[in-house]
Amino acid sequence: MEYLVMRLTRITFALTIAGLIGTGSAFAQGQVPTPVNQTSFNYDSYYATEATVAAQPREDEGVLGPTGPPIDVMDNDYSGDDGREAPMPGLNWSRGCDYELDCGPMWTLQACENDLINYGGWLSGGFTTNNWGNTTMLGNAQLPFNNDPHLNINQAWMWFQKEADNGGCGFDWGYQVDVMAGVDGPDTQAFGGPGWDSTWQWGNGGYGAAIPQAYLSVAYDDVTVIMGHFFTIMGYEVVPAPYNFFYSHAYTMAYGEPFTHTGILAEYSYSDQLSFYGGWTNGWDEGFNFGANGSSTFLGGIMWNSADERTAVSWTVNAGDWGNGANIHPNQDTGPTTMSEGSLYSQSFVLQQQIEDNWTYVFQTDYGYNRTRVPGGVDTQWYGVNNYLFYNFNCCWAAGVRAEWFSDPNGARVDRAGLNAGNEAADRANYFEITVGANWRPNNNFRLRPEVRYDWANGMGTNGGQRFDPNAGSYDHADLWTFGLDAIWMF
Repeated sequence: MEYLVMRLTRITFALTIAGLIGTGSAFAQGQVPTPVNQTSFNYDSYYATEATVAAQPREDEGVLGPTGPPIDVMDNDYSGDDGREAPMPGLNWSRGCDYELDCGPMWTLQACENDLINYGGWLSGGFTTNNWGNTTMLGNAQLPFNNDPHLNINQAWMWFQKEADNGGCGFDWGYQVDVMAGVDGPDTQAFGGPGWDSTWQWGNGGYGAAIPQAYLSVAYDDVTVIMGHFFTIMGYEVVPAPYNFFYSHAYTMAYGEPFTHTGILAEYSYSDQLSFYGGWTNGWDEGFNFGANGSSTFLGGIMWNSADERTAVSWTVNAGDWGNGANIHPNQDTGPTTMSEGSLYSQSFVLQQQIEDNWTYVFQTDYGYNRTRVPGGVDTQWYGVNNYLFYNFNCCWAAGVRAEWFSDPNGARVDRAGLNAGNEAADRANYFEITVGANWRPNNNFRLRPEVRYDWANGMGTNGGQRFDPNAGSYDHADLWTFGLDAIWMF
């Protein structure tokens, strides 16, 4: 055990140093991150701090999950007609024009607040094409979520919520339910185990449905507890489309982190700047069929925001018994190639820094280790470093760059759509990607996200670096250029 801890410590330190060095070379002009608020349990703060690029919602917007994704670089300094200010600053979209005067208030499906139920949602869709052509359903593999080459409805999403808001004193209760359908549905399901929504696919177009969140919440003084099925608190990028700057996703998010958990999670708000998380979950991406895989893990972390709201840091961890691997649902075209079993240790560190008024920088590093219980089996690990840099031009336009390295040294995380099944060692590789994109929002409800992305791989297994282009029936290229464009309408 001491050896494992020392090993994890050395690797994490090395990854952090490597990421910082990579940051200096890639973005030598000098940048400062925008703080991320990953502590929200509801869409109110979630919309206000991290995803309102598409819209600034009303005060009663619903709950997203135990943690929101990183701060939205396009709307964190928002202060609407109601006088409400976003908890985290980020980039100021009102700089250079009066955003509220130009665009008016956001149109919402629900006209008035309600003490017992609030609701809203969004519709997102787009396409991704590549330089090798698209002749198969996996024409853009290994891109997570964006592998389907057609024009798609990615997410038709509705949420229903009552926030457990006690103002930091006394008792309150709440709940959250999210329902979604689209081509992102199968990848959002609780495919880590049987039951729940893991079989809700239909047709041959890659469409499906999911209930990514369904939980009850209780707040007493400075402690909030959620019980049920909820989004993970790990990482930077998230599943809900409006809360990501880019249309495509990072390898770390899709292959190195869970999407959801089922269990119980508590948040203790020590102060306005510091929060602690801790709880129990039944592994990764599982529903309410407790005991089906024998998973039992700890989920927790620490999140800190600076007093001037220019810096935010989060460290999260998920560790324990990953299960027996007996009931992994097979209908996914992305995700782990090996069944979740044995013991698990995974962590994610995220730093966000605001630089002046227009620049936002984000650094992330992940590490995962899986010790198998299969006799003669191979222990696996995975790790990566992400750098993001965003620039806000004015109230309608922002640009961003993402540079990533993700290592799958045992071939256990990134699947080549079923090729070499049972021979993961052949697929060992390092993955690299650079994405350049923009966000345009002419009003509070609509958002357009064009991007250009370049992926390449450095193979360590018998397949070398040939990780892309399944169009010819096999993966026979070491790189991939893609262009993606999607639109999001929030209501």
